[in-house]
Amino acid sequence: MRVLFASHGAAPHLYPMVPLAWAFRAAGHEVRLASQTRIRDQLVRCGLPAFEISGAPQWTDAQRRETVNTIYRQGPWPPRWARDPGALTGAQRAYLEFIGRRLIATAEAMADELILIGLAWRPDLIVYDQITFAGEVAAARLGVPAVRHLCGTVAFPRAEFDATGEPLAEYARLFSSRGLPMVRDPLAWVDMTPPSMRVASVPNTVDVRYVPYNGAGTVPDWLAEPARRPRVCVTWGHTAAIALGDEASRPFLLALEAIAELDVEIIVVTTAEQIERLTGLPPGTRTAASAPLHLILPYCDVLVQQGGDGTTLTAASCGVPQLAISRKPDAEVSPGQLAGVGAGIHLRYQEIRDDPDAAKIIRTAVERLLSEPRYRDAARRLRAEIERQPAPAEIVPTLTSLVGG
Repeated sequence: MRVLFASHGAAPHLYPMVPLAWAFRAAGHEVRLASQTRIRDQLVRCGLPAFEISGAPQWTDAQRRETVNTIYRQGPWPPRWARDPGALTGAQRAYLEFIGRRLIATAEAMADELILIGLAWRPDLIVYDQITFAGEVAAARLGVPAVRHLCGTVAFPRAEFDATGEPLAEYARLFSSRGLPMVRDPLAWVDMTPPSMRVASVPNTVDVRYVPYNGAGTVPDWLAEPARRPRVCVTWGHTAAIALGDEASRPFLLALEAIAELDVEIIVVTTAEQIERLTGLPPGTRTAASAPLHLILPYCDVLVQQGGDGTTLTAASCGVPQLAISRKPDAEVSPGQLAGVGAGIHLRYQEIRDDPDAAKIIRTAVERLLSEPRYRDAARRLRAEIERQPAPAEIVPTLTSLVGG
């Protein structure tokens, strides 16, 4: 059987599908990855054959600035807003539709190329990440089953729907402009989020264990040295660094300043480019340039991070308590769910950045995560919950049964 995995052009959307893609390959199926040129290097390093998609929206500089400003200038949203979209203001609902239209524009730019790939390679099944709507369009054109692979808790509310739960006109046009009937729901959803952290449940969900894959790399030699003090890892992920450049590190430079007053060993994990531009790191701070988090966190006691789904679930799979400092709406969801199960603390940067006691607030949060056993106990329970979910290899027969079903 041939299985095509289609991803949005961002590593946090590609990486969560890699363990399942390899599970199909190990079971003897032919597998191909497909994503946009901008993550070609990450795509190739996954070790599986891949198709490169050149299509992308031709945003102007003004449109890019508008997108970044719209995302990162949001104030804190209502707690647990993803569970209760009715609590949102009109402006916040308009924001969600703005983001949805941007994602649909990306799908529009990818769809025809993905269809051509499909017509040439003839997959029997398409698995696409939660915002790569082009995967559903290609499956409809090819007449093959499509499965939507969720990347975490931010799958809801769905980006392609409006505030009333109806598909956006632009989403409908993805299909109608190609003479296809609109597909409202995929045949199945693959969900790797542990049940206790899910925002919503949907029919036809296939549960799978979150197996961390954060790219290729090696374990730094110095991590094997016995730790003399608790280790605190600090990272701020992929997306913010791409969108904001050096500004992405601002909340975490504040965190480093705060944590430096504790008796801990600090490890900074970010790209080599970002590390080169960092100045004034606390004495003794270790850096791990572009190191995959899943190779670092087993040696750490606490993670300080930006609220990304992949980052949150990687630490959860390692049983590490977390402090998330979020600064945009989608990044509030996973930390809120994490705090809800007791395995972490969530701070909103919009609320603390102008507070003269911001450093103390962060330092106190890290102290609590290190000293209060309830956080470590909750993190271990969450890790055990993840480990009880079916491994990717176990769901391959379930997904193959959809072909011709």
